[in-house]
Amino acid sequence: MIRADLDALVCDLDGVVYRGDEPVEGSAAAIATLRERGVRLLFLTNNSRSTVAQYVSKLTALGVPVEPEEILTSAVVTAEELQRRGHAGRTAIVVGGEGIRDALGSVCISVKDDTKVTAGDLVVVGWTPDFDYEDMRRASLAVRKGAKLIATNDDASFPAAGGQLWPGAGAILASIERASGARAEVMGKPHPPMMDAAARRLEGARNIALVGDRPDTDLAGGLARGWTTILVLSGVTDAAGADQVEPRPDLIVGSLAELVQ
Repeated sequence: MIRADLDALVCDLDGVVYRGDEPVEGSAAAIATLRERGVRLLFLTNNSRSTVAQYVSKLTALGVPVEPEEILTSAVVTAEELQRRGHAGRTAIVVGGEGIRDALGSVCISVKDDTKVTAGDLVVVGWTPDFDYEDMRRASLAVRKGAKLIATNDDASFPAAGGQLWPGAGAILASIERASGARAEVMGKPHPPMMDAAARRLEGARNIALVGDRPDTDLAGGLARGWTTILVLSGVTDAAGADQVEPRPDLIVGSLAELVQ
């Protein structure tokens, strides 16, 4: 069970707070209750398409007012990690949305969007609904020419509106890995770059829990850090599959609303 002295909660977004543009029922009120109880919140998402500012706007519109420093995306983590490794000033071919471009630009990595350019220092892959054959061709050619292949995340799918699961960044990445013959280094949950970045932002917290809908990313990432893990059934995992998930969570609830009850 969740500890009474919980002082920080790492909260996934897709499938936990919302699905597509539809809020998960009761999530906004639950987050407000957690704030009233003094719980520090960090919203952690593998979806790299949007910028932090866009996430702030989306959450605020859904009744969840947040500060930019409370949001950590896989795009931000990717940029921070590449900067830490000395890649500032390098060039990148990006398969992904504005979130990746904005984050890479903030650490002085130049994104090459000219379709004639098929070489660079890095190929960075995330999720975008505009992915096409040209993206796959440019990315795989660049990797074959020596570019390092980086993925913001490798989620095979994500929970969309209407209870549907749509192909995620991992599906896009798989085609580029297959075409290039290379394996990407993944920055998002449950891998160390993102989990370490989350821990740094919650420095000083003594009892941290992570709530998410994906066992392979959310639960595995929280377990690796020694945090309490909470599975919600409002996203990828449903009640029928909850008993078979691995790793096992410390707690299973239907939604954030049930968590605060």
